[in-house]
Amino acid sequence: MSYYINIINLETGEIMISMADKEIIGKKFEQRDGIVIDVDQNFYGSKLVDDEEALIYLKSADILILTGSKIVDMAIKEGIVNPDSVLEINGVKHVQVYKFAF
Repeated sequence: MSYYINIINLETGEIMISMADKEIIGKKFEQRDGIVIDVDQNFYGSKLVDDEEALIYLKSADILILTGSKIVDMAIKEGIVNPDSVLEINGVKHVQVYKFAF
């Protein structure tokens, strides 16, 4: 499987990664209640990664923004995302994660 990824080094020193399933890039998903997610390539990046590389990024990032059933399910399987935190927008999974360090 392939995912588009955008890696941003924040001024705080944290790494923010947005990742989306390849198949949904460029699409927009809406629900009747007004929730919309636009899977724009400008936000999710133009670099493609496979499962192995995606997993490395999932484990190393401080902030994650994930869209798509495949990438979200991988993050759940690896214990990075709590399934109760996942939104489904017109059938597409989306989650945002901030890893706190104490």
